[in-house]
Amino acid sequence: MTRKIKLAIAVLALFFSACAANVEDCLKDESCGPAIQVASYDGSLPVDPYDPFWDAGTVAVKVELGPQMITNPKWPNPSAKEVTVRAVKNNDGIAIMLEWDDQTKSSNFDHSALYVDRAAVMFPVTADKESPSITMGESGKPVNIWQWKAIGGERGQPGVKDNSNIKLAYQTIEDLNAEGYSTLTDQNQQDVKGGAVWKNNKWRLVFTRSLTNGNANDVQFKQSVLMATAVWNGSNKELNGQKGIAGWLLLKIQ
Repeated sequence: MTRKIKLAIAVLALFFSACAANVEDCLKDESCGPAIQVASYDGSLPVDPYDPFWDAGTVAVKVELGPQMITNPKWPNPSAKEVTVRAVKNNDGIAIMLEWDDQTKSSNFDHSALYVDRAAVMFPVTADKESPSITMGESGKPVNIWQWKAIGGERGQPGVKDNSNIKLAYQTIEDLNAEGYSTLTDQNQQDVKGGAVWKNNKWRLVFTRSLTNGNANDVQFKQSVLMATAVWNGSNKELNGQKGIAGWLLLKIQ
């Protein structure tokens, strides 16, 4: 076999390997979905959950939340049945907004209450056609989790300012990693920011982060990525595995 033929075979192998790793293929084999189209924006990212841009400049995708029946404690009847997802990016960062119905605002300012409203998004740390387990990743396939809790105090971040002058709770945003159930750990470097507003019996929550960074434990938004989401209702005594979950979605970046 000549050197040119060997080189051609190597190039073809690399090409097909790259195609096989294309995360968007999950839509074809129905291992993920629906797709969340990330809008492009030239200005500053809208961090206020009620910024008019969220309703006018993004595509809202309703995602069904199902029971968590994989690991104990199983939760066959979560309170939240649906979450609406929107996303936008500019040249530097990305913002993801979750919106869901919640008849009661369950928050606490002294960290003594376990049952508070929470929500999270989860991403594979490394893009791969074979996605990690939805149960917070697996050994050798870590996930990056951004979790919000409606609690505050000294560790909380002030909620973003809302033009309607409603009183906002303090927020806790955590940048986390896991490689399987019960392996959740805080990152030393916290790169995610955000805030939420409870209004008209629903939460609107915005997460923001740079598109890329030097943190090997973080997802990097260089291309489309998989994303899962979960919601906990504090008034329904939901905690840990007791939540409403959606499997892998496609956060489509162009």
